[in-house]
Amino acid sequence: MRKFLAASLMLFSSLALAAPDAEMQKKFAGTWEAKYKHKVICTIRVKADDQISGETQACTINVDGNGDLQEPDTSQPAGEASPMLNPRVHGDTLSFEHNEDGEVVKFEMKLVGDGQAELTILDAPVPVKPIHFTKISKR
Repeated sequence: MRKFLAASLMLFSSLALAAPDAEMQKKFAGTWEAKYKHKVICTIRVKADDQISGETQACTINVDGNGDLQEPDTSQPAGEASPMLNPRVHGDTLSFEHNEDGEVVKFEMKLVGDGQAELTILDAPVPVKPIHFTKISKR
């Protein structure tokens, strides 16, 4: 009986820990856009099924020496969607990686309000201030 009770307690405690992560994953689910002067400069789509997954598309992030957004280079085609690598939710932050021409770039997307988030590029070769995203759809 003791073994059953201990196993049951462990199961319930792991379920209780998983529930908040599942709820947070749902807050990230949907399509997010970053704009510069009313032009979409990056789209991120997040799915929160059994596991969180997603993709980025048409991300043309240009910054000046201070890390502020600049006019995107529209001469390059938007390109195909790229899958998120190793997406994980920790509290109100979604971290993921992206393979860009053989180089892994790490990102963190932090919820900052209802349908609002900021994307930080970790270890960027130049400073980049957080990029504001707005959720435009829930799926």
